[in-house]
Amino acid sequence: MAAVLVTIFSSIENGIYTSIAASGFLLLVRIAHPRGSFLGKVTVRESSGDKSQRDIFLPLDKGGITHQDLKVVPPSPGVLVYRFEESYLYPNASIVNSVLVDYVKENMRRGRDMTNVKLSDRPWNDPGPGRGGAAQDQTDNEKRPVLHAIVLDFSTV
Repeated sequence: MAAVLVTIFSSIENGIYTSIAASGFLLLVRIAHPRGSFLGKVTVRESSGDKSQRDIFLPLDKGGITHQDLKVVPPSPGVLVYRFEESYLYPNASIVNSVLVDYVKENMRRGRDMTNVKLSDRPWNDPGPGRGGAAQDQTDNEKRPVLHAIVLDFSTV
């Protein structure tokens, strides 16, 4: 749109330069901030007479699925399936890693019991017990599943 406006109010040459610059900028933004999603399983049956069925994996969030009867089942507790929707390159590797680590921290059990560890003995990046106290944090931690596997789906890369 900017290239069209520059072409109308300036010259064709400036419009071409504007479109090239805008395309380069959008390419760099897409490389720097890749998209991805955590997947769940859906069983699909053939509509014809045979009883064959297969499992497909779809995003767990409801952003891309519009059918109300379609129920996406998350994988087994402790298993994560993550699909990259864009390229996985050196500039965006840390962002993808942060997304995976943050999801694991929110949804999976912590490896060590930190209730008996003094605050001065904790690592520098450990926030310590929450407002509910160490006992509440431990009961919340026990409700979460243990992480068993992270499956990375590179089919779209």
